Amino acid sequence: MSKDIRRYLVFLELLEAADRLVTSEEIEAGLKREGLSFSTSSLNRDYQFLVSIGFKIHNTKTKGYKLDIDDTEEFSLLTNIFKRIALSNLLNKSITLEKDTHKYLSLDETSLVKNFQYFDKILEAIKNRNEISFQHTSFYHTDRSEPRTHKIKPHLLKEYQNRWYVVGETDNGFRVFGLDRIMGLQVLDNKPFINKTEEANEKLLHTVGLNFSDYEPTRMILRFHLSQKPYLESLKLHRSQEELKDGLEDFYTIKLFVSYNFELKQQLLKYGSLLEVLEPNWVREDIRKELQNAIAKY
Repeated sequence: MSKDIRRYLVFLELLEAADRLVTSEEIEAGLKREGLSFSTSSLNRDYQFLVSIGFKIHNTKTKGYKLDIDDTEEFSLLTNIFKRIALSNLLNKSITLEKDTHKYLSLDETSLVKNFQYFDKILEAIKNRNEISFQHTSFYHTDRSEPRTHKIKPHLLKEYQNRWYVVGETDNGFRVFGLDRIMGLQVLDNKPFINKTEEANEKLLHTVGLNFSDYEPTRMILRFHLSQKPYLESLKLHRSQEELKDGLEDFYTIKLFVSYNFELKQQLLKYGSLLEVLEPNWVREDIRKELQNAIAKY
């Protein structure tokens, strides 16, 4: 694993866990616990690099460092990237040092590692504001026997459930295309278009998954069996998730602010009897009907 990446993660985890200034002595102790060296110059380099890529870290030289998570745009994304690089480096090192290491790894076979040769091309097209064209096979339109050709203005690469998607603008508005179903990608030498990455992110802000919803974002209250609390706290349904204290000891109640769509509906249905939708009533009724239809099949 890259020592630089490990250093950044230790530094950030110490700052994230502390609601105060973290001294250089505490950072030194944290690095040494991980078997990493420490020097004032290397700490300063780490600090300068993290600030340069967007982390809002306040440095009071005589007292220490403090992280402002709220002002750090895309804090979760940046730290997630570091963790993925660290894991990738660790896997690479393990396989390289011992040829039989793979026998001790169990990877999710449903994770799609396909068409990653397009990832860099699409990312560069987004940065350079170049249109792209490709053939795409739709899972939704089952009546189509052949892939269709699309030309889009790409604005965003998004991951969801172990698949990567490109969010782009067509003549009919924003669309989402799975990289695993793309063929014949071409980057077009066109006049640069107006970048709408922020707008694409905004459209997905209140969305679970990838399906743009016709419904406006609304408050949703969900009551789960208490057994689901640790799972829902460690892997939230949505970034807006908050716990509601209702005084019921056997239940875990949360509120969301989301747009109701097919993917959220699937997420809710998988909990079966462990979930009761309390609000809004129209979502409650929709889930009730789906469960009744399911029962009717047995």
